[in-house]
Amino acid sequence: MIGKTTLFRMSLAALSAFPVLAADAQFVPPAGYSGNGKQPGVARPTDLDAPILTRIPDAALSGLFHVNPDYKRGTSTGHVKVVGVFEVIETQKRHLVAAWSSGFLPVTLSFSDGQCYSLQADYVGGTLTNGRLNKVGCDGRRKADEQPSSPPPGSSLRFIESAWSYGAWADDRTGSTLVTAPDTKAFQPLFTAQMTTSAIMAMNGPDYPGGNVTLVGRVGGRLTVVTLEVGF
Repeated sequence: MIGKTTLFRMSLAALSAFPVLAADAQFVPPAGYSGNGKQPGVARPTDLDAPILTRIPDAALSGLFHVNPDYKRGTSTGHVKVVGVFEVIETQKRHLVAAWSSGFLPVTLSFSDGQCYSLQADYVGGTLTNGRLNKVGCDGRRKADEQPSSPPPGSSLRFIESAWSYGAWADDRTGSTLVTAPDTKAFQPLFTAQMTTSAIMAMNGPDYPGGNVTLVGRVGGRLTVVTLEVGF
């Protein structure tokens, strides 16, 4: 079991080791860390013009994410766990056009009305809580990573984007997303998400094979932001 002090040092090491990250980029420790106090799923809104934010229980979507049963990396078989789900309400005059992050949180959501909001949350008791949307400028978009290794010839997968060497690929036939493992020379599927995805963000731990991945997309047609704890 990793102690709290060690986890905080890991978090600070991760941020200091990668100066290209924004100072407010968040890092979620491995499952088992317990913060202090109880918080609501969504904070009381302070901006009445912000989109309505709803916290969806992790268990409600956990069945949509599955590690590739054939995945192998040394002795690791990989894992994926939902640690935060937020639904963002769109309107006819305001729908998502882009999303980005310097790490995996906070996530900047850019809407069709020219407004941008930062989705932030706290990590308490193994899950994200106190989600809130704050208006921010629309500059500072993360530079896109290079495209990772491509799937075999003839594959119907469509490249979405990559982050921290994770690759997100759309399977338009099934409406799902395949995410490939980071830092591999060959195409290596890590897990599948039963959701359509428009953006991926990620940040890995400094000294263990794992980290966090955030997917922005749609579940049942609704704009959904899902943060995952992954191991590879």
